[in-house]
Amino acid sequence: MNKLSTALFLIFIFLGINSIFAQNSGKTEWVNYDQNGKLVYKTTPAGDQIMDFSHAGYKGGGVALPTITTTIVVKPSGTGDDTKVIQAAIDQVAKMPLQNGFRGAVELSAGVFNCASSIIISESGIVLRGKGSDQNGTTIKMSGAPHTAIVIGKGNTKVALGAVEANEQVEQVTTRFVDSYVPFGAKSFNVADAKGFKIGDTIAIYRPTTDAWIHFMEMDNMYREGKKQTWVGAGRQEISKRIIKAIAGNRLTIDVPLADSYDAKFLLPMGVKVAKIKVLNRVTNVGVEDVHIQCEPLESSYGNAPYAGIRVGGDDCWVKNVFAEETMNTTVLAGDRITMQRVKIKHTYANLGASKPADFSLEGSQNLIDRCEATGGNTYFVWTSSLITGPNVVLNSTFKGIGSRIQPHQRWATGLLTDNCTIADGNIDFMNRGIAGSGHGWTMAWAVAWNCIAKSYIIQNPPGTVNWAIGCIGEREQTARLFDSSPIIPDGTFDSHGKPVAIQSLYLAQLQERLGKTGLKNIGYQSNDITEFTNKAVTLTPFNPERDPKLGVNLAYERPVNTNNVRGTTREFGGERALDGNGKTYWAVNDGLKEATFEVDMEGPVLINALKMSEALGQRIEEYKVEVQLDSKWILVDKGTTIGVDKTVKFPSIVAWKVKLTISKFNDYPALKSFGLYFVK
Repeated sequence: MNKLSTALFLIFIFLGINSIFAQNSGKTEWVNYDQNGKLVYKTTPAGDQIMDFSHAGYKGGGVALPTITTTIVVKPSGTGDDTKVIQAAIDQVAKMPLQNGFRGAVELSAGVFNCASSIIISESGIVLRGKGSDQNGTTIKMSGAPHTAIVIGKGNTKVALGAVEANEQVEQVTTRFVDSYVPFGAKSFNVADAKGFKIGDTIAIYRPTTDAWIHFMEMDNMYREGKKQTWVGAGRQEISKRIIKAIAGNRLTIDVPLADSYDAKFLLPMGVKVAKIKVLNRVTNVGVEDVHIQCEPLESSYGNAPYAGIRVGGDDCWVKNVFAEETMNTTVLAGDRITMQRVKIKHTYANLGASKPADFSLEGSQNLIDRCEATGGNTYFVWTSSLITGPNVVLNSTFKGIGSRIQPHQRWATGLLTDNCTIADGNIDFMNRGIAGSGHGWTMAWAVAWNCIAKSYIIQNPPGTVNWAIGCIGEREQTARLFDSSPIIPDGTFDSHGKPVAIQSLYLAQLQERLGKTGLKNIGYQSNDITEFTNKAVTLTPFNPERDPKLGVNLAYERPVNTNNVRGTTREFGGERALDGNGKTYWAVNDGLKEATFEVDMEGPVLINALKMSEALGQRIEEYKVEVQLDSKWILVDKGTTIGVDKTVKFPSIVAWKVKLTISKFNDYPALKSFGLYFVK
């Protein structure tokens, strides 16, 4: 869907959830209450059912975040770098003995702490607490070399920049699945031999990637510019950690349902290994509370942005009441059973370029993002990493920004619930990303969007699995896998579309059934009622496209663009300046460049048959070509020796995913004032 569709979608302006629920609520058979008030689930013919997501969150969900007594108070110096004094206080608390899992809290006084490097919490049982995330509270002002403001987990500054923390896993006893099929949502399964396992053991379940499964998923036929793309490499394993709750013969029952299905015919000869494990080197019971993380507004691509917010590389940790301002790739949830509650992220400028950062990156399991906010254009609000199993939950959160979305990102994650979330001018996508990112392919299976509002949804079912959108409001889109023109992938499972279902929150309903109302109150909800939710009203950002009097709407207007060179600073001469509709701005490149490229990402298949270009500083371009990317190939639509102040070219209609201008000869540095793409009927 192109940006013009955003304007057409304005029928949802000022649409309120309260008014929706004033009408009769919709119903779904997938999850409902029976006559006794118990949740009942519809199953697929293979036995799969929507899983119990309520185990997401601190300590496995429904557990109150602890309040830890302050041990040390740190005040801002007012001059110089405060990182060392904060780190010294944390290191001092780290030497104290654990008592009921905690050592103590380091409290940062109100004021501004200037920090030029990462604050690292690498021991368990420590809380870093400020005096509030507003302007009168505690601000960590970032400066210096690129780094992450706060890092939780074993490691050093390299961890802050994205390395994976040590997670040594010792296997003590092993066996294998013997069932021909174990469905998604199951809590028990048969193994070859349960000897050596006992109730309370932590186990790892290893689901192998085989050539047979890759072929079944149709992921062995992806090519980009003639080069084969690797989806999930054969031999890689998806790992789920669970605790044994019961043993009956050779049948094991676990604490948290399985977030994937296991079909034996696609997993041989390796099969599914089950191992009793001991997990080492994990940091636990660490919290970050009531702080404002701030860096200067920076208009750049996220690859060049210097600062990230918080990386949580521990288990049973939490972040609450944090405001992160102007950071990129702001939060990473790289551990298990993490709660992020009331975390707010703000970007003044849209991310530049077609590659997008993530505000909340899910890289672990049983994680809960609750009542959070993010504002910013051209970002992923939430994404998932490769081979990540749920349950992971995004609950009651609000996201706003043109060109932004919730979109699982890389190579097969499972078990994501997006519950009562609002993305007023963005998408929720559970989809096949095809060759994007060197072969992301099928990104998500067994995911649920529940009672959400979004501009649009791309919901697709990977072979042998289901993705659901239940009780959601917004347009439904169909598309081929990214950068292909066909075949169009059918819709996944939509139910009660356009009419929210009566169970307001699936997560809270499941939590209440498992733990009672105490479970809800422990995480700050009094009931599973509409009054508890933040997405009561929606206001879409109006889209006013640039129009040419003869050609119509400029379909390239404000699209993401990648260039191989920028003159001076991105802010002044970035590629976006040729797409902003402002005749006084332009894209320009440095002197001495032999070839300049300008690549527009259409963010989906868009039909075009005309282009219009204008140079900013007179006739300088002497040779150029324009190509369209379709079906993973570049197709020439125009070439020439002059552009000048106004050049319009018409060509046969073609579907474009990307459009690239290559300037190969020029008499001074090129400067492009405008670049427009059109479909003229």
